[in-house]
Amino acid sequence: MTTSTTFAAPPAAKAKSAKAGKPPPWRRRLDVAARGGAAIFLGYLFAALSTAVLARVLPGPRAEASMAATLLSFAVYASVAVWAFADAKTWRVWLGLIAGSGLLAAILWISLTLEPRL
Repeated sequence: MTTSTTFAAPPAAKAKSAKAGKPPPWRRRLDVAARGGAAIFLGYLFAALSTAVLARVLPGPRAEASMAATLLSFAVYASVAVWAFADAKTWRVWLGLIAGSGLLAAILWISLTLEPRL
């Protein structure tokens, strides 16, 4: 028979060390809810503002620019949703979406002020 010289930690020590790195369940649920809220609500706002800005700045006839911007908005919204759950920090997602939405709103406002065509 062969004997192994590896020392295994007692089962209680394994469970204790594995549990030390996990946050409490309520905190994990709150994090997922915050990411979901950012993906759904701020993602929709960001996609809508990016659609409006793209429709105004894309070259070509207004109808084609609007159609292209609308098609791109689906990719923008999906990318925001993926980013909301892929980033390591929830606050970075919220801050990025709020700042990005503010920037897009400012660009749209300036665009509407300079040339008020719809």
